[in-house]
Amino acid sequence: MRVLFLTLLLAATSALAADKAPDLAPLKKWIARQDDFRSVAADFTQTRSLRVLRDPVARPGRLWFATPGSFRWELGTPAKTIVLRKGDSVLIITPDKKKAERRAAAGAAEKTGGMAMMRFPIAKDFADFQRQFEILASTVSERRCDVEVVPRDPQARKFMTVMKITFDTVSGHMLAFEMVFKDGSSLRNEFTNVRVNQKIEREQFDYDLTGFEVKDVKD
Repeated sequence: MRVLFLTLLLAATSALAADKAPDLAPLKKWIARQDDFRSVAADFTQTRSLRVLRDPVARPGRLWFATPGSFRWELGTPAKTIVLRKGDSVLIITPDKKKAERRAAAGAAEKTGGMAMMRFPIAKDFADFQRQFEILASTVSERRCDVEVVPRDPQARKFMTVMKITFDTVSGHMLAFEMVFKDGSSLRNEFTNVRVNQKIEREQFDYDLTGFEVKDVKD
């Protein structure tokens, strides 16, 4: 019995060690640094995986962000979808169809696959981040930090299994952003050629909708 008790105690101790809280210091530092980013421009590759498709579908894209809340996101070359955000309003533009939808920013983030930087910065501070997300894991390898979270919002948790954020601990650049859904599908954006605090012309966040059918959508 004594041997059995010691074995069970050792097993329990090992399990507790394996389940110890993740190191959140790199994540806290990264969130704090986002206040220093006045503008961000980057290229990305979006990979969508679906159960009905044998091979994932990958497409190139570009994005631009400038404070206080201007955002442009393009998917495809030439762009098949363009998303423009100014404040709380978002335009989702389909150039080849000459159509555009005007939505509230919250609804547009879900409609367009939850682009990684639609709500940049992701949080005001670490406390705000914890109010938005439950942190499942955080691991660091050299200068790369991988964080897994789930939204605390009940509606988002209905369709999302996990959200993965990867960033460079030295530069602070976001390297990847992935959403895994409960139907088995996933959407991953991997960023390259990230430029921080370079000048972005304000015209970058405008689009000539002359001749377009523009529809106001309420979510």
